Amino acid sequence: MNKIEIALLCAFAAVLAACCNNNVVPPDPVDPDPVESRTLSFVLPAVGEDGAAVLKTAWQAGDQIVVHGEYARDQVTVTLDGSDISADGKTATKTVDGLHPYRREDCASVLYASYPASAVSNLKHCFFYSAFKSENVQLMAACNAADTFEFHNLTGVVTFKVSGDYDSYTFTGRKEATVNYSLYQVKITDTETDLKQFLQDPSSSVTRPVVADGQTDNVLYIPGGVDLVGGFILQLFKDGQAVKGLTDKDAFELKLGDVLSLGDITAQLVDVGDDIDPDLATAIDTKDHANCYLISAPGIFKFSAVQGNSETPVGAADHAVILWETQCNDAEITSRSVLKGVSFDEESNYMCFQVPDPVQPGNALIAVLDKNERVLWSWHIWIPATPVTADTYGFGSFKMMSRNLGALVDTQPGAPADPRSFGLLYQWGRKDPFLGARAIDSAEPVAFAGTAMTVAEGIIAPEESIAIPTTLVNVEGAWCTGNDNMMWGDVERESSAPKSVYDPCPAGYRIPGRKHFTIFQNDGTGLSGWNYDAANGVVQIGSPVAAFPICGYLKNDGTFAGGSAIVWDARNDYENGQVSYCMFIDGGNSRKTGKTRAFGGSVRCEAE
Repeated sequence: MNKIEIALLCAFAAVLAACCNNNVVPPDPVDPDPVESRTLSFVLPAVGEDGAAVLKTAWQAGDQIVVHGEYARDQVTVTLDGSDISADGKTATKTVDGLHPYRREDCASVLYASYPASAVSNLKHCFFYSAFKSENVQLMAACNAADTFEFHNLTGVVTFKVSGDYDSYTFTGRKEATVNYSLYQVKITDTETDLKQFLQDPSSSVTRPVVADGQTDNVLYIPGGVDLVGGFILQLFKDGQAVKGLTDKDAFELKLGDVLSLGDITAQLVDVGDDIDPDLATAIDTKDHANCYLISAPGIFKFSAVQGNSETPVGAADHAVILWETQCNDAEITSRSVLKGVSFDEESNYMCFQVPDPVQPGNALIAVLDKNERVLWSWHIWIPATPVTADTYGFGSFKMMSRNLGALVDTQPGAPADPRSFGLLYQWGRKDPFLGARAIDSAEPVAFAGTAMTVAEGIIAPEESIAIPTTLVNVEGAWCTGNDNMMWGDVERESSAPKSVYDPCPAGYRIPGRKHFTIFQNDGTGLSGWNYDAANGVVQIGSPVAAFPICGYLKNDGTFAGGSAIVWDARNDYENGQVSYCMFIDGGNSRKTGKTRAFGGSVRCEAE
């Protein structure tokens, strides 16, 4: 053992002996940052005229400020008395004991202040950072210059008034702008100021209680400020359910100390279902546009506002409406039950709609209007109760839809025809549906909410029908001028015929060609599985069975013809133009024939 090792052992033995001696106490370690007492001044930041009502402009007795050095365990909470505050309220001066300055060679500031103390959530080893938990209050922080703290404002502010029966609101920054987080940390020294150093659990949405008396400002403080590049969405809630909403798509940079005053928003609110952010919606026309969209799940959906089955814009669109909804039965229906709402987004040219959860099977007709309330285009939203399929039913390669267009369920052979299997009715060549009968041989349509069908006398141009999607044109023969044989895109007449802008079928389907559909239009004597079941109101053909309900049709005067049915195909009588071809179910048989184009018949789509 060398001399150094022997010396160390002797020293250790001496210390051990001293600690074991009750009359000897070892000295405390030296504190590198000794406790100090200082007289500190706290100075409020300047506030603009628009912020005077919602940002702090004067200290008040009882205000609490946290002052800290390197460790949160050593921070001191300073409570102001009235005698500490200057006459103008801008400065408060107080002697503070128990301070632990944090001295560093790279900066002169040694103490750091945060306000209000109730929101401070400094980390254990806080250094020169100030951290805050998520609270809806104005936040401020500062570093010392000698014994003075010049505070920085750390929040932007949004204010609004509202009247109504609401208990809370949610403010959401569009384009995923961050407006909330669980912890907000800043760094402020005399050499560096970083006012958004760290965010924990950042979120684009924040929910707060609301005062809805129309007189009181609701004030939302957003720490760090935010660039609302896409605007914002504000929704009002009652008992956990969103009731009304307001979307503002104007960009606004909410800097620290800025105030975005929305005023009284009551008159601007719309039903929450009509306040849809397209960025949150699922596109349903990524492959093909259509006049009918088939939906089976709840959610928010969008599609381009173009003329169905084309890329042609609809025109100077302004806003969207729900024209009607039906659950395809005789039960009373409440508005906004099939669709929760609809909106048009001018910026993206998207039609957006919301399907409630749980889903309510049914049909809806929605439209986009111009500023003069003229319908520019309309679309059928089809929400069936059971999946829609297609099959050849044992006849060649032609695949036909398992139900009429708009039907919520398939027609079941051997059982009374369910009105939900009837589907919707169409004047030949038109894209927009009309309501079917509520029962076999009924003269009444299914129950609906919204705009009722009207009947107009006289022939119109095809394009004029676009603006009147709920009007049945009453003529005996052709409802429109000209004799456009391709209004429903007769691909068997022209093999290269595209799907027409008037074709009402959803993407992946089209109006069936004449030759394809003929096999179902014979009188049944030579068809496999053919049966005419008048008692149940069903005709069945093929194997597996293709079942057609004897659901009636609309005569051109708007009345129902019961005990029969029309199922259109794409072929028009190009010689006289008064009739188009169909499968006509009547008198114990089904056959191919022509019927006046102004009648409202069923459609059984062909898979493309």
